[in-house]
Amino acid sequence: MTQVEISKYLEIPLTTLNDWKKEDSNRNKLYQLLIHLDKKELQNISEKKTTHRFFHILNRNIDEHFKFTYSDIKKAFNKSKYDDASSKEQSIYSKFFKELSPDELEEFIVTFDISKRDVKNIYITSPFRSLTGVAKLWDKRFRLKHLSFKGDKENIVPLALQNILKRKKTVHV
Repeated sequence: MTQVEISKYLEIPLTTLNDWKKEDSNRNKLYQLLIHLDKKELQNISEKKTTHRFFHILNRNIDEHFKFTYSDIKKAFNKSKYDDASSKEQSIYSKFFKELSPDELEEFIVTFDISKRDVKNIYITSPFRSLTGVAKLWDKRFRLKHLSFKGDKENIVPLALQNILKRKKTVHV
């Protein structure tokens, strides 16, 4: 590889590489290693730095063939409305708002180079705004007034669980 390519892919200034190139430099061995690397190897290594815990969370319990890539996630969050997204993108949103902490939003924005405004608009137009546990956290993060819902209490038992409990009571009686 050339010095220009090394500088481009690893974001090392050319002046630094010139210093490393000198035989009396304590980083000369590193320089020698870099110039002898194959360009494709370096690209593979540099692409691995996008592997982030976000991928682990968003791809949890998903078949290997259907895992979300960097471009899938970036494309999904470049939309401005939930309804404009495909079902695959909506599943990315679902995992994002349900499983990621609002404190991780800034790092997510930087990692995927997306707009905070688009994330907020997706959230506002999504059904996640009506999920009490999710809505409280994300409404606070986006400084939105929390929507109150009929019977919005902490101790409400979901309907499916109520039905199971009723069946269990009738069996034991």
